[in-house]
Amino acid sequence: MGEAVGYKRVPGIEDVFGSFISYAGFWQGGLGAESTRTGAESTYWGATLGLAHNTLITLVRTAIGYSIGVVAGVGLGFLIAWSRIARDVLTFPAHFARMMPLLAMIPLFALWFGNSELGVLTFIVFAVGILLFAITINAIGNVPSRYAQYAQSLGADPLRTYAKVVFPASIPQLRGGLLLAVAFAWSAALAAEFLGQQVGLGHVLQNALYYASTDVVALTGLVVIVFAAITYLAANKGLSWVTRWSE
Repeated sequence: MGEAVGYKRVPGIEDVFGSFISYAGFWQGGLGAESTRTGAESTYWGATLGLAHNTLITLVRTAIGYSIGVVAGVGLGFLIAWSRIARDVLTFPAHFARMMPLLAMIPLFALWFGNSELGVLTFIVFAVGILLFAITINAIGNVPSRYAQYAQSLGADPLRTYAKVVFPASIPQLRGGLLLAVAFAWSAALAAEFLGQQVGLGHVLQNALYYASTDVVALTGLVVIVFAAITYLAANKGLSWVTRWSE
């Protein structure tokens, strides 16, 4: 049985950008554009609001989850790596946990948190935190021992040496992990929004995939790429300033 006439499994560029009007269906109404769920017609203004609203929600979730994940992952790694024994013991389990497939963890988080906002943020924090925990331990372990020896020869106690010399010296190595975590945060946010969220770019993708709207899927993917690139460049700029002393 042949495919229906006019059906495109792989949309062209014109189809992708022409699907922009579909975002009007994801606007809840207000600001001069009524919701299509109440029978209103789709408009480009409504589509603009729908895209902006869902993008902003996902962006905020990503930023919050990333920030908490950085604090949790780097902070815990900093505390654990204080002990060489703890660092040697936990390095392998940390890398093993980092290799766990995140998508396979979604049903577990759905069971624990349902479709709550807390579940979305926790999933993002987990994805970012577990990555940076392993990278932090590895980065601190790679700091040359002579740095600590020089500081202690000048009278610095072990705690001050670790906090003021060893950890700052590991930040340039952490930079790559922090930038990689930006992509992890976006991926986790989109995946977590499949838990049943009613707003966000992940919800848009879920809806589009359900109705086989490949043009909307492609356009949403482009939107994600653009904003992920912007956040990556912003993070790279900030980290370049923080580690300017190492250049």
